[in-house]
Amino acid sequence: MSEDVKKYFTTGEFSKLCRVKKQTLFHYDEIGLFSPEIKKENGYRYYSYHQFEIFQVISLFKELGVPLKEIKCLIKGKTPDKILHVLKEKSIEIDKKINELKQLQTILQTKVTLTEQALETDFSSISFEYLNEETFMLSRKTLNLPERKYVAAISELIHEVQQYELDEGYPIGGIFAREQILEKDFYNYSYFYIKVKDGAENINYHVRPKGLYAVGYEIGGNTEEAYRRIIEFIERNGMQIGENAYEEYMLDEMVVDGYENTYAKILLQVKEV
Repeated sequence: MSEDVKKYFTTGEFSKLCRVKKQTLFHYDEIGLFSPEIKKENGYRYYSYHQFEIFQVISLFKELGVPLKEIKCLIKGKTPDKILHVLKEKSIEIDKKINELKQLQTILQTKVTLTEQALETDFSSISFEYLNEETFMLSRKTLNLPERKYVAAISELIHEVQQYELDEGYPIGGIFAREQILEKDFYNYSYFYIKVKDGAENINYHVRPKGLYAVGYEIGGNTEEAYRRIIEFIERNGMQIGENAYEEYMLDEMVVDGYENTYAKILLQVKEV
């Protein structure tokens, strides 16, 4: 090896140093993005140590999603101000992605927790439970709405939860008023809701009151049978139904195969006779 290349890296050495394939270096050279400092007539290529820093900048921009064509323009005409602007811009984008990933992680953890709880639940059971109040985001009133407006109300609710970044992975729930339960009107919710963290302004919140609830389960959409069993349980224990019932899926079609295999939790307010 001649003296003029002893202090340089071969293509193989430089590719290992940068942890890329040699073909990547060849491609960057072909498109004029990044070329070896020395090219011999016999085809050998050599890179200097200071080119490692340039390659690191290229790799950083590529990792940040900057197209190679734009990276080429940045590298060829780079100035401190120009590079600083791009770095700040990409830093903001990364912060946004981090927040999105954190919210996604919260949603996944909620799904895991709910599914694990469901797997430990005896869906044939009915019990009384004293529950603390919980905050929900509420849809507009859906009772007796035409079908298209009924569906639109659900879409609006989901959109609002996403718009205010309040989605924590909880399922959409439905509320039946006492009158509906007595009339067995089980296919026409008064409202829809999603459990969210409170604190956002200008949204329609609903607080499920603390108190005693009869807790039972609906299997495969057999709503009328589920409520019959729960109401019988309430009356057998000398109580009567309260103002509202709250329904939400524990196992939906995200985790089970077919609607007939879904399980929903029913929380029916109770009061003394």
